[in-house]
Amino acid sequence: MMKLRIATGFGLLLFMATMISGPVRISRAQDDQGGVTLADLAGKFSARGGGFETFCFNAAFTALADCALVPQTQLVPFNFAFIAHFSRDAAGNACFVLTSTARRVSGASAATSANTGISVKTDTSFDPTTGSGTSSFRNYHGGSCIGAAFDSTGATLTATGTDTFVVSDSGNRIETIVTGLTPVASAFSVAGSVNGAVITYTAIRQQPQD
Repeated sequence: MMKLRIATGFGLLLFMATMISGPVRISRAQDDQGGVTLADLAGKFSARGGGFETFCFNAAFTALADCALVPQTQLVPFNFAFIAHFSRDAAGNACFVLTSTARRVSGASAATSANTGISVKTDTSFDPTTGSGTSSFRNYHGGSCIGAAFDSTGATLTATGTDTFVVSDSGNRIETIVTGLTPVASAFSVAGSVNGAVITYTAIRQQPQD
């Protein structure tokens, strides 16, 4: 039961990734830009990364729990990695299909779990002179991506969040750091069950523009 709940939790709440080849160098990522618009960022991208999150469990460690209701001894850190593909439109909307794997950092052994999920992102600000911006996102169990649009048929919201991003290489590379992640109550997720997370990812355009 514990392995099943862990797999479900990570498939629905993990999102994005950790540092790729060292820390993300935001201060230098825009050196070659000269002004990139949201419309320039439209297209298909692939991404990869990894990171860690700390989940809260009930006393028997058989199910996720609200972190506000459990002691520190029931907090369990996990490492994870992921690959993803997504499309962006000219207005700054994107739809991600991602596959993640996760494993407990220490303590009792737990098999690595692999899961696929959907995340829908909308840019909330963007400065073309620096190539930096912010976004909000929503994670779902079910649903599907149709380009940058999201088909919500059969989808259940499992988490919401925010991030900051910076673009480089004439808009062909995007580096993102998640600044907030909040699980919501649903049949597949538990509100308040994430104690902390370090999540970043690097995305590369699949077909670079000329």
